[in-house]
Amino acid sequence: MIKSRQLLLIGFLTLGILPHALHVSAQVVEVEKKAAPPQEMEKKKSPATVTMGLNADSFFGFYPSVYGTYQLREDFAIAWNLILWTNTSGLGSGNNNPWVQTDLGVNLTYFDKKLSVAPMFGFTHGMYLSSRGGFFPGTGEPAGGPGGESVNQRTSIFEGYTLSLLTNWLSEKLEAEFYGAYYAALRQEGGVPSATHPPGSIGARGSWDFLYWWGNAGYRINDIFSVGGHYEQFMSTRDNSAPGAQMDFYSWVGPYAEVKLLEGLLFRFTGGKDVVNDIDFYKVKFTKTF
Repeated sequence: MIKSRQLLLIGFLTLGILPHALHVSAQVVEVEKKAAPPQEMEKKKSPATVTMGLNADSFFGFYPSVYGTYQLREDFAIAWNLILWTNTSGLGSGNNNPWVQTDLGVNLTYFDKKLSVAPMFGFTHGMYLSSRGGFFPGTGEPAGGPGGESVNQRTSIFEGYTLSLLTNWLSEKLEAEFYGAYYAALRQEGGVPSATHPPGSIGARGSWDFLYWWGNAGYRINDIFSVGGHYEQFMSTRDNSAPGAQMDFYSWVGPYAEVKLLEGLLFRFTGGKDVVNDIDFYKVKFTKTF
């Protein structure tokens, strides 16, 4: 009889403790679930990043840009780039005809992501490369007849191509950048030198290619401020409007100051001397990375 009572007591205790134990176990599981989201969120983090930039300088004017990557492996990503050259009416260009550059390539990282290398291939759309004659007003070809303005040349998609390389180094105390691009015309929409406008004369027409590159290096004072030096060059490497018509448009050298703000914001101002034209220059860049 005593054993029966003891068994009943043990049974009642078990029935009483079991729901409580199950409840506690469920709470533990719930706590573990609540602690899991950061890991789950890390797993679900988007492999895509996008950097939007607002740029302006004393030669090209205002040109916004967008650069993006899609991570396929830890140190390998697909990269793409878009530049809207909204005002190319400076030296050696044709009117305010918008010029668009689209690039596609890869982004490779090394040394714990301190170094990134992004080779790219792309196309240009507009008239900048394919319409050399757009630089000269009042030539009468092809718009408006004799004496008409020639600055509004034909807009063409895939009017040129570009090969480029962008590299960045960013460590605790040092930063450096290099960008080099070769632009070549694929089409010739601005005409060719003729009897009415022979090579070398005002109004000679054709197409041209360019080399554009810059590099800089600086010291990071802290996580926010950095300073350094900048060199940049822009030149035509082929100009079929006349023998030997290719030229250096500018060579810029000067210091820069940069501020890295919170949430992926960056502001840089660069200024100095154009040693080709003996004038000053400036560059302004503001970017936001998402």
